[in-house]
Amino acid sequence: MIIRKEDRIWLFLFIMPSLSLFVVFFIIPILFLFITSFTNWDGIEADFVGLNNYIKLFNNKTFIRSIVNNIYWILSSALIQVPLALIIALLLSHRSRGWKVFRTILFIPQVVSSAAIALLWMALYNSEYGLINFILDSIGLEGYKNHNWLGTISTAQPALLAFWLCYVGYYMIIMLAKTTSISEDYYDAAKIDGALQFHMDWFITAPLIRSTFFTCLILGVIFNLRQFEFVYLMTNGGPANKTGVLVLYIWKELQIQRLGLGNAAGVIMIAFGAILLLLMRRILRSPNYD
Repeated sequence: MIIRKEDRIWLFLFIMPSLSLFVVFFIIPILFLFITSFTNWDGIEADFVGLNNYIKLFNNKTFIRSIVNNIYWILSSALIQVPLALIIALLLSHRSRGWKVFRTILFIPQVVSSAAIALLWMALYNSEYGLINFILDSIGLEGYKNHNWLGTISTAQPALLAFWLCYVGYYMIIMLAKTTSISEDYYDAAKIDGALQFHMDWFITAPLIRSTFFTCLILGVIFNLRQFEFVYLMTNGGPANKTGVLVLYIWKELQIQRLGLGNAAGVIMIAFGAILLLLMRRILRSPNYD
């Protein structure tokens, strides 16, 4: 298709507003972030320090721990949350009795305030009146009667990751919607050949929603790379900075006016996310998945 010169002018005029917003609110801030990451900027003065900020960060155990914790969040989403959502979507796609009720229940956390969800789970994990400790004590596990799940180093991170599973409904609803576009002809042919429901789920439904599954994986990586509010509200990075994540680390640096160091951490976070997404894109587009 050949675009005439007059049409190019109109096309340029139509994209100018969006392009201007993109440059002003994305490109310029990214450039500013990158430039100030080489300074000791405190909000007023900025002296060039070269790579000192990056050297400090990679020698900082709290920062390294934050990266490791982000990797834990990403792996929990890629290996547990999204696959679990796929299994639930396959089960609900059978449209058995009550499937709409289960679909609604699983999706409810998406429409509830993050702060409310965090407070609810903090109450469940409470060492004195928490429901989880009560249940464990009721079944004979007395060692957990007054266990502080979010305040103990060995259980704080697993407790945060376990609570995150309540958001499985987001990915479930995306994959469930994709199953509605699959032609019934595939299933009719499989039934004629004597295929069981499990075989149809595994060899028909799952492969046909593969692209949607991969999209959910990428979304999971993005969401967990910028994880902040739940960690901030439930542990604030504690105990002993064992549950901190990258965004929380940047937030704390900005709070004490170490803006140059915080911006350097932001640059590392952006680079880490870009590399991770490029690797995922390469893997998911490899011949093994086509």
